[in-house]
Amino acid sequence: MPRFPPRPLLYTTFSNATRILLPERRRLTFVLASASPGIAPRELATRIHVRTGLRARASDDFKADTVRWYLSNSEDVGDIAAMLSLAMSVGFGVTGIMLYMFTNENLKQYAVLKAMGATSKLLLAMIFAQAGLCALLGTGLGLGLCAIVGRITGEAGYPFRMMWFTPLIGVVTVVLVSVVAAAISVRPVLKLEPAVVFAGR
Repeated sequence: MPRFPPRPLLYTTFSNATRILLPERRRLTFVLASASPGIAPRELATRIHVRTGLRARASDDFKADTVRWYLSNSEDVGDIAAMLSLAMSVGFGVTGIMLYMFTNENLKQYAVLKAMGATSKLLLAMIFAQAGLCALLGTGLGLGLCAIVGRITGEAGYPFRMMWFTPLIGVVTVVLVSVVAAAISVRPVLKLEPAVVFAGR
């Protein structure tokens, strides 16, 4: 499978590695070992750790350690966090302004509803329902596109992994942006007086 970014990868014996590589203090990163039939990998890892004092991990634990190391030390994670912060900032601004403009342009309709007996609580529920529907659609479209792109990149040979917490973080951020946008746009509705609106027609 191709590596991204592309780097040379060589599997060899330790004797060949010491002959090929330049002299350094730590030539060996890790050793791969296979368990004999009937021995659980984690049990073997515990035996190796007890006997040698070195850290030994089963394959699943080693994969989890590698993912955690990249999350803690990779610059890509910081770049992604910066992009997400920028996207949230733009989302707060654009979504809040658009919803505010939509609410402000439809004040006459809200005034009619209020004159017919609709309470401010009902009008706020309508605005938050609109924001919630937009949040639901946006979350579904975003996660669906991520899944499709991940499937395509995986079939192309590039590594892609959607962590279990990624959809949860996406849902939380989208809901947060939608709630803030709705809170910004409800101010004109709370101060709405039907007589003033109709007098200005």
